[in-house]
Amino acid sequence: MPPRKNQNKNSDKTRQLERQVQDLKKLNEVLQNVSSATRVEDTLNRILEEALQLCHAEQASILLIGPGNPGEAVTLVREGKSSDQKLDHYMNNLLAGWISLNKKPLSTDDLREIFGQENIEPKYADIASILSVPLTSNGKIIGVINLITENQAQKFGERELQLMIILATQCAQLIQKAKLYEDLFAETKRLKTEVQDKYARHGIIGHSPRMQDVFSLLDRVIPTDVRLLLEGETGTGKERIARAVHYSGPRKDNPFIAVDCGALPANLLESELFGYVKGAFTGANHDRKGLFEEANGGTLFLDEITNMPQEVQSKLLRAVQESEIRPLGTSKVRKVDVRIIAAASGNLQAQVEARKFRQDLFYRLNVVNIPLPPLRERKEDIAILANHFLDRMKEKYGKQLKGFKGETIRSLEAYTWPGNIRELEHSVERAVVLCEAKQLGKKDFPFLEAPPAMSAELFQPR
Repeated sequence: MPPRKNQNKNSDKTRQLERQVQDLKKLNEVLQNVSSATRVEDTLNRILEEALQLCHAEQASILLIGPGNPGEAVTLVREGKSSDQKLDHYMNNLLAGWISLNKKPLSTDDLREIFGQENIEPKYADIASILSVPLTSNGKIIGVINLITENQAQKFGERELQLMIILATQCAQLIQKAKLYEDLFAETKRLKTEVQDKYARHGIIGHSPRMQDVFSLLDRVIPTDVRLLLEGETGTGKERIARAVHYSGPRKDNPFIAVDCGALPANLLESELFGYVKGAFTGANHDRKGLFEEANGGTLFLDEITNMPQEVQSKLLRAVQESEIRPLGTSKVRKVDVRIIAAASGNLQAQVEARKFRQDLFYRLNVVNIPLPPLRERKEDIAILANHFLDRMKEKYGKQLKGFKGETIRSLEAYTWPGNIRELEHSVERAVVLCEAKQLGKKDFPFLEAPPAMSAELFQPR
């Protein structure tokens, strides 16, 4: 071999060794800082900051897996240079699921090759490289560190993998040493139980940030008589919320009456709400109380208020404004004491702007607005809800099932749920009835394989 080639080869080896020495020095600095930290969460954030720099990554996260339930996980810290978070709830759980199943690190430049085309949405197309390393303690995977980059010139290689394995080992030891792992999930479980016990008896379950906002609003309005407007897509649980407000509040010992404002024509809805006296119309052979009087002292829930005929809206306005009604066939008014909770599947403000709903009535009903998020915006709750419905259906149908397969939950979380919670409940019920295996798999939810337009059409309101 010519001398120059030998010189070049030696020079490359020298540069490689120098870089390894620099990496080890940097790692030593990081680990010294880790050992001297007083707050665990500050330390974990520091680890991610160093990981971002060492590996030239753009986003990083640490996700911990529940000690008693592999399906329970929480993203403890997340760092990144970009405001467009690609390491979101779905991606973190997708990577954690792969690590839990394969029990080894993952380094790839092609997510679709690893997870399949159907599991990677277009929003993740810009990810150039991804690195996911398990946090292992006493032979058990307790979490995952995830890194991604969108820079095609800075893809992860063997160097970054080895650095992250060292960091992950130290991070796992730190978590266990400080008992953060158990303490975090114990506190999460306590808070979740505290909130869920309060509302779960009404069938309201969730610990996602969006549902925590709803619970916070409910805590403030339940003790009062303030009028509420619940807005949310079909199947988001508006009537359950209304019942929770009534049965947790000061009127709980009095009636809760619900009426679908779009189910009856104008003349029948008017008599249903306000009642009538004998002789008011053909067939009125006796006096009949309306729903306002039946709900006296309690709560009247006006569902699908957007569908209320306009000729009834003016009479409802007077009832809401003056707390009095006039039954059909009489000029005498009757006082009523009713809390009004209205619900709309569509945007009631838009109906006002389109002159399809009275503006003055809208302002009377919309004293406190509680928006209920669709299920696709509270993906953190899907696994909890699915397991809740599974427990109910197993008991109802006497089935012995051991839960969901891991990939099934991930697929359910990735689905858009056009029918929201109602669709999820009915889907789990169908799966329990027809399942012939010990665990529910993707094949028990055929809509996961169906074209999106078809699955969405099945749950459109008729």
